[in-house]
Amino acid sequence: MSWLEDVLTLDRSNVRDVQRISRYVLDRLADDRPLLTQLVDEIPNNPQRMAQSRVTLLLNRLSLYQATDGGFEIRMNMNPRLDNQLVPHDHCYTFATRILQGGYVQVVRRRTNGWEGPFTGDDLEPAIVTVERPGSAYTLGHSMVHQAVMQPDTVTLFIRGPRCKDTSHAVADLMPPKEAWPAASEEGAQAVASRSATFDEYQAMRKYLVEHSLID
Repeated sequence: MSWLEDVLTLDRSNVRDVQRISRYVLDRLADDRPLLTQLVDEIPNNPQRMAQSRVTLLLNRLSLYQATDGGFEIRMNMNPRLDNQLVPHDHCYTFATRILQGGYVQVVRRRTNGWEGPFTGDDLEPAIVTVERPGSAYTLGHSMVHQAVMQPDTVTLFIRGPRCKDTSHAVADLMPPKEAWPAASEEGAQAVASRSATFDEYQAMRKYLVEHSLID
């Protein structure tokens, strides 16, 4: 695993650097099923990675690896919530993705009100539409706004860089209603947009990956 520590020294201000090194990491992981299996199996023994393995408004994810300085994380995303995919949003960090299974149509939006701060649907225009398939990979900077309409069986590897801003943004009037949010992990609690996965949910995600021949 030392090779991950060696290569994850990205300059957060240089998207080309993020693209080059992230592509190397994601390609190497995608071709190493035993290592992916090891990383998934280690999650319950690592409280930090277990806490960051989450059930969210958009999908479920497992935290495969976190750099020792906390600046970079590798995730495996799965179980997309198909009805919740239409919200244009940005991220707090630059990230790179490689599709392992399934795919999606992605729309990258052009902001008309500058590169920073919140935005509404009226502040966005379509810029690029791409079709992502298994083996596809791309990098987006933290200021980019996008939406991805995923197939039901889509699984991706995802690497995020250090946080570049305090909060991400989304078009509020397109957010799905709270009844479409993930159920709370405790009886009687309110649904939330993102929460840590329970151990049972971790096991279900692991089983899903085995059944789809992505890990052993």
